[in-house]
Amino acid sequence: MSASLDPQRLAQAAAWRIRFSDSDDTSDGEFERWLAEDPGNRAVWRAVQSPWEILGEHAASAGVIRLRRGALAHAHDAIREHAQHTRRTRRFLGFAAAASILVCTLALFGWLAHRPDVYRTGFGERRIVTLADGSQISLDSRSEVTVRYTADARALTLVRGQAHFDVAHDVERPFTVTAADRKVVATGTEFDVDLAERELLVTLIRGHVVVLPSRAAPRPYLLAAPRSEPAAREPDPRFPRNWSRIVLNPGEQLVMARGAAPRVVRVDLARVTAWERGEIDFSDEPLSRVVAQIDRYSAHRIVLGDPTIASLRISGVFRTGDVDGFVGTLTSYLPIEAQASAGGATIVLRSR
Repeated sequence: MSASLDPQRLAQAAAWRIRFSDSDDTSDGEFERWLAEDPGNRAVWRAVQSPWEILGEHAASAGVIRLRRGALAHAHDAIREHAQHTRRTRRFLGFAAAASILVCTLALFGWLAHRPDVYRTGFGERRIVTLADGSQISLDSRSEVTVRYTADARALTLVRGQAHFDVAHDVERPFTVTAADRKVVATGTEFDVDLAERELLVTLIRGHVVVLPSRAAPRPYLLAAPRSEPAAREPDPRFPRNWSRIVLNPGEQLVMARGAAPRVVRVDLARVTAWERGEIDFSDEPLSRVVAQIDRYSAHRIVLGDPTIASLRISGVFRTGDVDGFVGTLTSYLPIEAQASAGGATIVLRSR
């Protein structure tokens, strides 16, 4: 901040800047008159305006709004009081108001630096994201991942849907993916996480990973831990069986379903990753799970209107998004009928 800037004018400019940021206005007559009063006003306005322009698209976020309002209160108080004090005190108040703007701006930059990046896909969309360290995320339809990188950690969260993670090796910064109160820990590996409606599936494709309770610290030695170990804590209400860590080998899948004990099974990796090729490959799976998978790619919701058909078994390969082909296959080979709801927003499957 230049010493030539008058602190009282700086405080006034700060108040104008935050006032505009706290409303939809960008100017008014009183502000224009203030600018025209003295070239010094324009100078302090430029000094205050520049840092706020850097905030760009983040200026309307909730965290920025809270900080703006705090700075606005400080600046208004300073301007209201400076007319009631001596010249020396007014200079102090001017510097205090300017300092409040500086603190606010630094806090804003700190908030932005620690704000996680968010990547999401819409209906029928697939997306590949390359992260700062070279790791890649492949997102399936209707999926969302948040990413927060720091000097000693790479912390991601699968909020919904399914994602394939290809992790750049860095033993000093474990790569973690949290989903459904579980944390998958890796340093350099490749795995798939599917956050289905009633279960969590973690499939290891290459390397090795450890699956922990989400509150556990991802310490590197855990990667060499035994397959499983009981945990000395209360059972998780979502996954009742108590455990502390499970290690997966390539080709293995951890299945965590509500109301059932966690289990590790061998799987066909080509079938698990078929969604990346635009296909869904089912092998003798219950209709309830098949419908939940297909529904991820459907513009219309698919529901089971009859609980007696939920356990019917399905095998086959379907194109993602080909809902008509899927429904046609069901009604042709199984004792099922499909009916569209009023308006066509939902497809209801019932026993025929």
